[in-house]
Amino acid sequence: MPPATLSVLAEWLQRHLDESQPLKRPGPEAVTRLALALEPADLPVRLAADALFLHRSRGVGEGWSGLGVLGAHDGFDLHLTTGPNRVLAARLGWTDGRLLTWAGQPAGLLATAPQTTWADLRAALHAELGGEDASFPPARAGAAPLRVALMNRLNPQTVALVAGAGAQVYLTGQVRPSAVPALQAAGLGLVALGHARTERWGLRELARELRTAFPGLQTTVSPGPPGAPEL
Repeated sequence: MPPATLSVLAEWLQRHLDESQPLKRPGPEAVTRLALALEPADLPVRLAADALFLHRSRGVGEGWSGLGVLGAHDGFDLHLTTGPNRVLAARLGWTDGRLLTWAGQPAGLLATAPQTTWADLRAALHAELGGEDASFPPARAGAAPLRVALMNRLNPQTVALVAGAGAQVYLTGQVRPSAVPALQAAGLGLVALGHARTERWGLRELARELRTAFPGLQTTVSPGPPGAPEL
């Protein structure tokens, strides 16, 4: 892998996140220190970095003048939050992953979790992601490993898709009250992992993947957990 430069990082993001235009603002090519945040408001006013990555780069304007700005929105959401997030699935030990599509677009991942109980499944999710926003259990959960669907949307149509695919638990970012009756009628459990929580997980994962791909690259994720060292 060549050394990290603004152009090389943009090409990497384009390939790995299917992002069409990851270079949002030009800047110096040499990049040793990369600051990552979900949006400009998360960044400190004074920043020790050579370039920025922003999930939502709109609004950066002339802030942090002189630094190049990289960004990824749809690709980041698709690969690193809810939906067909195979990195998270691997981290959680899920197997038999299968892509689910809705309206012709990738919508989620159907997989088998290693846990056999609702309590153990939630505990594993909490350990990896740091919590949840809301949940309720499936109507029936037998002694076999649970089939789960990690979805990037929640509506009655996707509930029918997930139920028809044989899942017992619907995982997504946030609760849509209009879809709850459909979930309950299908006997599906729900875990709303939290939109912001899954984005923060994705940002930390992206920083880790970039450090692996580009040895010597230093990354700082803002805001970090209280008391956490910079990475």
